[in-house]
Amino acid sequence: MRPKKAQRRTWEALELDEMWTFVGRRRRKVWLWLAVERASRRVVAWVTGRRDAATARRLWQALPKRYRRHCWYFTDLWEAYVGVLPRWQHRRCPKGNGGTSIVEAVNCSFSKSLLMHTARIKIVIDNYNFTLI
Repeated sequence: MRPKKAQRRTWEALELDEMWTFVGRRRRKVWLWLAVERASRRVVAWVTGRRDAATARRLWQALPKRYRRHCWYFTDLWEAYVGVLPRWQHRRCPKGNGGTSIVEAVNCSFSKSLLMHTARIKIVIDNYNFTLI
């Protein structure tokens, strides 16, 4: 019996972006980091935190395993992504060129407590993903 041909892996494409939100008042910034699958427009991972490399690493770790291989990562020019994403899979896109237009369609939000802020983000993302099914 002949062995099966190796199945071709299809490369997925994710758009990653960070946006500021606030809790209570504008001085209390909380950054929302999102990873959106281009084909389905589904949010596949998100974290909140600061706008730094540590939070970028947390977003990378939040990605389901299937997105950590055979995937292109489209981001803006923010430096935090450079040390986290695999260099040869990372595509940096200047603002306005459309490379991150899907992920940037999500708006900012705010709350009075961090717990409610996180709960609200989860509800919005779950509802958004549900509408795509």
